[in-house]
Amino acid sequence: MPEPRTHATAATPPALADAVEALAASVVGITTRRHAAAGVLWQRGLVVTSASAVSPGWRASRIELVLPGGEPVVGTLRGADASTDLALVGFDDTGSTAGVAQAAPLARPDAADAPPAPPTPRAGDFVFAVGREPSGLVQASFGHVGAAGGEWRSWRGGRIERLIRLDGGLYPGLAGAPVADAAGRFIGIASPAFSRLHGVVIPRITLERVLPLLLAHGRVPQGYLGIAVQPVRATLEGRGVDGLLVSSVADDGPAARAGLLVGDVIVEVNGGAASRLETLREQLGTAGGGTRLALTIARAGAAVKLDIEAVERPARGCH
Repeated sequence: MPEPRTHATAATPPALADAVEALAASVVGITTRRHAAAGVLWQRGLVVTSASAVSPGWRASRIELVLPGGEPVVGTLRGADASTDLALVGFDDTGSTAGVAQAAPLARPDAADAPPAPPTPRAGDFVFAVGREPSGLVQASFGHVGAAGGEWRSWRGGRIERLIRLDGGLYPGLAGAPVADAAGRFIGIASPAFSRLHGVVIPRITLERVLPLLLAHGRVPQGYLGIAVQPVRATLEGRGVDGLLVSSVADDGPAARAGLLVGDVIVEVNGGAASRLETLREQLGTAGGGTRLALTIARAGAAVKLDIEAVERPARGCH
């Protein structure tokens, strides 16, 4: 991202209008049949935005972009992950002039021209989001971080490395907009998908993990066992243990083929305790097919060892 033009001293923040203008050089307006949204250039010909703004009905929906230089182009959905509310939209940048090279906010962190990462956001920090209307007009919205914390899981099961919740909702057209701190440093993408009352910022660190997967696969590959589980207290060899009760097993799934049964309780995964659903999700991770899990289960009070090879998770399914 270009450095904001400012005459401020080191003790004062840069002029806010300059910071907005600098960020706007990377902002793309997005219009579909159902939504107006925003996005930010990631690489030449690629825009990152909110999956909830462009994914529903995308096969029958035209995606229109307005680049920072004002050029209207047609976009194509290249990949989306509902669990983190991130999407990649591609466009043909042949002949485009202004804006297509302004992808610095999302430059690789080890790139020579990458701007420094901002400090970890805290509750109360001033932030702003920048969008672009279908006419090309830049719009900006200002607010504060309402709550900040560590890693969390979205209600769709996505791992998001840092909680950055805004102190209010998002104005229309700002889904997918880049969010920056008071110094104009990019901190993430605005998402309306995980709270009815508050916007959430999907942090830069999550983008750096998810976007290469979307570019390579069109989705975030995830391991799949074909089971549904829930936390439970069980008995194993005469002692009480915490584990995950298998409540259903998909026919002909990896778990069924390995001999896992309804009523089994998973107490260890790869040598570690399996008392939380998140533990199983973390072991499956984003590896897709070929991931092998060594399970210890409690079956009728006795320990049974099973080795299961996960496959890539179907579009809809359990763990």
